[in-house]
Amino acid sequence: MNTRLLFLPISLIITVPAAAQDGNSPLSPLFDCRQISDSTARLECLDAEVERLYQSENTGAIVAVNRSEIEAAEEATYGLNIPAFRLPSLPSVGLPNLSGGASSDLADAADSSNVETTGRAGAEQTEPDRQIVRNDEGDITGISGLAVQNIQQDAYDRMVVTLANGQTWRQIDDTRVLYSRRQAFTDMSVAVRSATLGSHQMQLNGRGRWFRVRREE
Repeated sequence: MNTRLLFLPISLIITVPAAAQDGNSPLSPLFDCRQISDSTARLECLDAEVERLYQSENTGAIVAVNRSEIEAAEEATYGLNIPAFRLPSLPSVGLPNLSGGASSDLADAADSSNVETTGRAGAEQTEPDRQIVRNDEGDITGISGLAVQNIQQDAYDRMVVTLANGQTWRQIDDTRVLYSRRQAFTDMSVAVRSATLGSHQMQLNGRGRWFRVRREE
């Protein structure tokens, strides 16, 4: 697991290009101290900036999170309509604005999803039956092997699928989905993938037709 820490200002939305060009990283003043030629002045600058970061972390103005927590939060919010921003040291990793208690929220997401990154593009193995697929930019484009908790039919005879991780996905088209009524829901799994215009599709048990879905919880 990559335990490299990132410093994230809760109230500040950062984009990679802006951070690279304008030096908006909260670590920039600390790095600027390296440019001071006088050893005594440089040490004083470093001490002052370390103290500033220490105080900012204690007050919650800056939160330190590791990469696995960020990617776990991204997986946990896949399918939700949440604006995302990008972090300077992790280009390709999107993250929703989790203002207020972000550190604990990210840690909870990492614990619940058990994410272990193995690569940027292609499939990432997280559990024996679950895979996360990312594009070349690092954005999630699909997750397969998600365990099912329950399946219900709504008033329009469309499926409402509740996953073991607590997510709820509702079918929004009229595709007829066939599955064995003898199979326990908890023995089933689904795959979800990104489709056009921000929509999503789901497939049951790794076979059969894909149908359009919307995440509700």
